[in-house]
Amino acid sequence: MDQSSFSLRPATTEDLESVLKLERQVHPMPWAEEHFRAELTKPYSHFLVLTDDETDTKVAGYVVCWVLFDECQIMNIAVDLPYRGLGFAKKMVQKAVLLASQKGVSRVTLEVRKSNLPAIQLYQRLQFVITQIRKKFYSDGEDAYHMRLSLAEDPIQF
Repeated sequence: MDQSSFSLRPATTEDLESVLKLERQVHPMPWAEEHFRAELTKPYSHFLVLTDDETDTKVAGYVVCWVLFDECQIMNIAVDLPYRGLGFAKKMVQKAVLLASQKGVSRVTLEVRKSNLPAIQLYQRLQFVITQIRKKFYSDGEDAYHMRLSLAEDPIQF
């Protein structure tokens, strides 16, 4: 299986059941259904699902980002366990960055758990830098790294 048989598209209400199941499996403090429903209606929110091209129903991952003023904030991202290590997270982050670039924003930001080393390494490979530590950022008390990618200084090089 490779990432060429999966595509990103805007999420719909029909995707919520799969997204919620995935969210609960991979995140220690999962978003509730109402959070995802709200993302479908916010004009500044971009909620994308990564689905198989054959049926367009198997959700392998998703990303939620907000484009506000001159910033794109990646709010939530997840890849289903059987699809990890295939480059899907990278594909979704790159799509968020491309979307941000097309909207003319100057930076992309995100928070990531300090314990999530694979995600931190991915973001750093994509040129994100840690700008600060957010103490007890998550509801379980874990700290987060605030990371930023500047789009104003250099063109995107993926």
